[in-house]
Amino acid sequence: MWHDTSTSGGGPMDKTTPVSSMIRQNGPIKIAAWRLMMEKYQDFYTRFVHEFRTRHGLTVNEFDVLINARPEAQVRHRDLLRSLVISRSALSRLLGKLEDRGLVMQEPDPEDQRGVLVALTEEGLRLCDEAAATNAEIILDGFAGLTDAEADEIFELVSKICPVE
Repeated sequence: MWHDTSTSGGGPMDKTTPVSSMIRQNGPIKIAAWRLMMEKYQDFYTRFVHEFRTRHGLTVNEFDVLINARPEAQVRHRDLLRSLVISRSALSRLLGKLEDRGLVMQEPDPEDQRGVLVALTEEGLRLCDEAAATNAEIILDGFAGLTDAEADEIFELVSKICPVE
């Protein structure tokens, strides 16, 4: 990171300039925009990690499991896996920990001998609701400087981004 030690008003300021700003000045704007999105994501993620842990005793991955197992009916293990960015074995370990804490129940899928069904317990549903409110609070705080129209414009612009396969 680059440090600006210029003076402003009263004394020296030691302000860190994000890499995205440096790229914006010197490199392709599309790479700078990508980097800025990653920096903003990291800022949000850091806050999610802290708030989920301190308020709810959850990791981000545990919250992700709870929120994706949210349907009133049971969800198949394989469908849950498609919603998450973790391996099959990591999901199995995570579900085991959540089951030990009384937050989810797992049972064999009667329609598929190899399948497992996952459902939130009452305690899991309560904790999921509380953590979802924290999640929304963090996001709404982060977007507080935008109007709904500006947020919609961001949505439309980001939707145009298409990684080449």
